[in-house]
Amino acid sequence: MTADRKAGQSMDSVFPHLTAQKLPRLISIKDADFSTVDAVFCCLPHGTTQVPILLSLLIPLHFHIRFSGSSMDVFFSQEIIKRLPTSLKIVDLSADFRLRDISEYEEWYGQPHKAVELQKEVVYGLTELLRDDIKKALLVANPGCYPTSVQLPLVPLLKANLIKHDNIIIDAKSGDTGAKEANLYSEIAEGISSYGVTRHRHVPEIEQGLSDVAQSKVTVSFTPHLMPMIRGMQSTIYVEMAPGVRTQDLYQQLKSSYEVVIWFLLCVICIKARY
Repeated sequence: MTADRKAGQSMDSVFPHLTAQKLPRLISIKDADFSTVDAVFCCLPHGTTQVPILLSLLIPLHFHIRFSGSSMDVFFSQEIIKRLPTSLKIVDLSADFRLRDISEYEEWYGQPHKAVELQKEVVYGLTELLRDDIKKALLVANPGCYPTSVQLPLVPLLKANLIKHDNIIIDAKSGDTGAKEANLYSEIAEGISSYGVTRHRHVPEIEQGLSDVAQSKVTVSFTPHLMPMIRGMQSTIYVEMAPGVRTQDLYQQLKSSYEVVIWFLLCVICIKARY
């Protein structure tokens, strides 16, 4: 288990509630021997993952680094990446590798992408939809929370052409552990507030996944809300069904798509608007 400022300390001194877990002492990334592990979970903040993954995991290989001002461009060929042990799986929990479009990443996260060539090798880690690709992947981009709750129900419906590609409205709610900003108790308790309206960073990730399966550009109206609960998430999604499609058709499509997923509980409630 690696750390930055806490390197050298025991895990229970950093998180006392984990004392009973008997976890190993924290070490710095540069001191980690990645040849002895089967999988790596990278839990760094957005914008800080690309270079550590490259430097820590690919340092034994030959590559070229070019410094340009304060930024660093790292170039890797596909052959270099293929030389990594196929048994080593890297799962990045930040958003640094989720967006395939480099310009979109730079627009939404406000900084240049530092591993452009490596981005081409990344597999988006939504297991229920890309299980086979993930099995073969070297680097997996762990999906965002809201995109997971939105794509799981919508992707099978778009793939089967059961719903229209436009007028998709997502009313999402998250517990306070998902909020980016620190909040006072009085700002969260007994209330609800929207945030990131029209500019939430999960929008391009959602639209990327939906556009892939629809094979055309899909845009959504997405509004997240902060709820006074410790954790959890709920996304209420409004869609227009394709001509001739019934509510039962949506249910059957989702049921057949996730019948092998043991944790997936399917419940469809349809409210028909009357004009």
